[in-house]
Parts: sequence; C-alpha cells; structure tokens
Amino acid sequence: MRIAAIFGSDEKESFMTFDFALAGLVALGLLGYLTAVLIRPERF
Repeated sequence: MRIAAIFGSDEKESFMTFDFALAGLVALGLLGYLTAVLIRPERF
C-alpha cells in the first residue's frame, strides 16, 4: 500500500481502499452468519 493511500492525498486510491475494506467486512459478516446458522439450525 502506498503512503498516499494512507493519508488520502490520492482520493481515488483512498476510496478504493475504503471500498475493498467495506466489501471485506461484509464478506466476513456473511461468512460468520452462515457458519453460525449451519452450526445451530432452527428447529421447526
């Protein structure tokens, strides 16, 4: 990662870093939720 992305001087690169971080958090959240549901399914 370049120093410009950390300090936000290159705005497009900084936005893409934020975009990838947000996508990673969403993916980890979905993975955790699906794992928890598979471990403990709801009984009907």
